[in-house]
Amino acid sequence: MSRLACTAVRRLAGVGLLAGALLLASCVPTSGIKPVETLAAVPAGHTMLVGRVELHPALKPGEQKLGDSYKEFENEALLIVDDELRPVPEFKRGDLGERIDAPFDRVFFVELPAEPFYILKGWVVMDAQIKVVGPGEPPSDPAAPLEGAFRVDIRPGDRAVYIGTIQYYRDEFFSTLKVVVKDDYAAADAEFQRKFGKGVSLRKALAVPVEAQ
Repeated sequence: MSRLACTAVRRLAGVGLLAGALLLASCVPTSGIKPVETLAAVPAGHTMLVGRVELHPALKPGEQKLGDSYKEFENEALLIVDDELRPVPEFKRGDLGERIDAPFDRVFFVELPAEPFYILKGWVVMDAQIKVVGPGEPPSDPAAPLEGAFRVDIRPGDRAVYIGTIQYYRDEFFSTLKVVVKDDYAAADAEFQRKFGKGVSLRKALAVPVEAQ
């Protein structure tokens, strides 16, 4: 969506005509953390991050209401990252500029600075449809949270780092029941080598759960 269109949506949402879902989903900024297709695309001072995210139980058909315009958010987690540990209570545009777009059940390969960082929280975009909100009617939730913060140990000089499979377990209300970091290094390394060759070693540094301050 264009900047002008996003501005118009904000004005409408500000006077209570639209659900917050449209405002948030349609104006999500492009992330500064990009997928990697070749090792040559990883600049000096950056590293390739390799991992996987699972949701249990998985999303059901029709559970997300995205419409044709927002298919990019289908069946994926938006993992908010930062170099400082802090709480992320709400789904806010300001947090989404630095995130990992992680399709569920698929290994992701992204590049980011070669320094330690935190995964602060995850979000799943659930409702990106235009809705007229009547007086006193609460808007639908645009995104469901994936709770749990992690520290990732990236070292200077790392070319590629594996952080594990982050498994989020939820209930019927999308509350996070537990989070497990599973070590699937052998499978991830095999996929890494098929995609990028054997010239670079994939170092294992599993994401470590931490308590948000």
